[in-house]
Amino acid sequence: MSLPFKAVAVDMDGTFLDDRKQFNHEQFDQLLNEFAKRGVHFIVASGRPYARLKQDFSGFCDRMDFVTLNGSRLIIKGQDAGGFPLAREYVLSLIRDVHDEYGKMATMVFEKDVAYLHTEVPKEERDFLAYFAGKSAVLDDWNDLPHEDIYQITFNMDSTHASNIEKQFNDNHVNQISAFASATSAIDVNVQGISKGTGLERLLKKMGMTGDDLIAFGDGGNDIAMLDFAKYSYAMANGMDKVKKHARFIAPANTENGVFRVLQEYLDEE
Repeated sequence: MSLPFKAVAVDMDGTFLDDRKQFNHEQFDQLLNEFAKRGVHFIVASGRPYARLKQDFSGFCDRMDFVTLNGSRLIIKGQDAGGFPLAREYVLSLIRDVHDEYGKMATMVFEKDVAYLHTEVPKEERDFLAYFAGKSAVLDDWNDLPHEDIYQITFNMDSTHASNIEKQFNDNHVNQISAFASATSAIDVNVQGISKGTGLERLLKKMGMTGDDLIAFGDGGNDIAMLDFAKYSYAMANGMDKVKKHARFIAPANTENGVFRVLQEYLDEE
């Protein structure tokens, strides 16, 4: 019996990584080898940028593909395979709107190779957030953002406001956004219609596959579209309750090596 899927997609924080933001490299190497023998693609689908993911998967990147920044930028074997940026003027408008409505909070703006934070954010908090950027820089004024493609904004705030932010902005602008509760204290904003689900759909199409060929794992609000798209969808036991409603199966928690355990069960059954 062969594996019922041809591609694997995993979220990072709360899913593939344990609570120390680590994974077993030796076990992962073995898993990639087994999938390579069977022609199965391993895809990381994350809100993180490629600059960070290249560090997370140092030594493995040429054997993997990536749906980064919640589907805004696609990478196949280290090469750009698609990008869906936000309009710069709308980024600046959204930041002003959110800060005026909810108060100023740590905000990250992701361009292709660097994420920007404001100098008003305390250094300790900037240093914490810079981990997720891979490469970061600080600005005194958001208007000084370089004129490069902007793929995502992340607000470090109560994620229950995500739907309100999306509605308020879209009611007043032609170019619209999607806002995701990526964690309890983080809201990710992308071009409307862009998600991990649409990113995976576009990536798999380039490889001659569909959602019927996909097994996916996630735990947060920005994983829902991905789980809806995948035929074999797993929410982590530690995931949000609303996410579990969109999954066919429940995987053991990220602290229990849940992704590896489920995938190894498929290999053992084969």
